[in-house]
Amino acid sequence: MSTSPIILSYDSMGLCVPSVESVPLAVGAQVTFTAAQGVNAVLYFSPATAAILSPAPGASVVLSPGQSVTYTVSSVGLVAYGVFTQPPQYQAPSFFDFGAPQTPPLLVIKPGLGGIAFSVAGNPPSSKN
Repeated sequence: MSTSPIILSYDSMGLCVPSVESVPLAVGAQVTFTAAQGVNAVLYFSPATAAILSPAPGASVVLSPGQSVTYTVSSVGLVAYGVFTQPPQYQAPSFFDFGAPQTPPLLVIKPGLGGIAFSVAGNPPSSKN
């Protein structure tokens, strides 16, 4: 199966942004996250997403500059899959909203900022405290 590379970098606002907004998911496909040089990043996978990845990610995955991590998709279903990427100094997201499930399934990759996440529908940032 194919491997989808995702490079994480900082934008002008300090957000940790992915090189792509989504990648297709299929059993056996791989997804590789790489922190660009000078970028410290934390990945926060939704519970549904963590459940289909091997090896299973923990509550958070920390990447140092230049570091990569690869996951293999073990199964897919009819749910929304996603991961937030953000700098390590910010608080972990308190909720996961990646919109409606997609057919075929997609992994949505969005920047987060300390409990604030950007909706895939393009709505303003929201927070659930």
